[in-house]
Amino acid sequence: MKKFFFMAALLLALSIMVSLSACAFSGKESFDEESSSHLDEALYNADVGDTVYFGTYEQDNDTSDGKEDIEWIVLAKEKDRILVISKYALDSQAYNTKFKDVTWEECSLRRWLNGSFMTAAFTKADQAHILTVTVTADKNPEVDSSPGNDTQDQVFLLSIAEAEKYFCSDSARQCEATAYAEAQRATVSDTGCVWWLRSPGINSDCAAFVKLDGSVYYYGDWVSYVTGGVRPALWIDLGY
Repeated sequence: MKKFFFMAALLLALSIMVSLSACAFSGKESFDEESSSHLDEALYNADVGDTVYFGTYEQDNDTSDGKEDIEWIVLAKEKDRILVISKYALDSQAYNTKFKDVTWEECSLRRWLNGSFMTAAFTKADQAHILTVTVTADKNPEVDSSPGNDTQDQVFLLSIAEAEKYFCSDSARQCEATAYAEAQRATVSDTGCVWWLRSPGINSDCAAFVKLDGSVYYYGDWVSYVTGGVRPALWIDLGY
């Protein structure tokens, strides 16, 4: 009888151990699923000037084949983070949907980038790697219009100062628009496309932009024009 009880206790102990092992395995599966968003190794190894992939967005204007991977140019690298800008103009938007005096802080394009675009282009896991940073209200060096106030953003446009700092020439600033951006009425030519900067233009109802030839147009264009290409910029956290 004692032997019977001993065997029963042993079997019960083994059953408990197997159950605990199964629970632990199940938990690890769940952890791995949550952690499956590890960044591409290329992002960690990227240097300034390299092209990397991060996120997805409609680009070929054919929704039947899904979104395409977004290509980014690395503009700066600091410790565990990199600053990137899209290689192509991904969309065409007005700087502000209404024609009025407006700054980057107030414009509809800022809201779109940190709202609809963020949701469309990045998974929740991707978004966790996009840093919220202080976006400075850089003045237009050629005119006296107000740049507004600094903002806290995850996605933003380059200022005039940054476009001239990170791109060494007009030709380096030239970019093409995706087929989708063209379909959204982006201004394009054989040499590239026009793309918005966040700095104000000659007046507060204008915003600066990069011209087809890659030069910066300080006087800008009316904020309500919908033909400006959008090249999002953001800081990716590599240490998350």
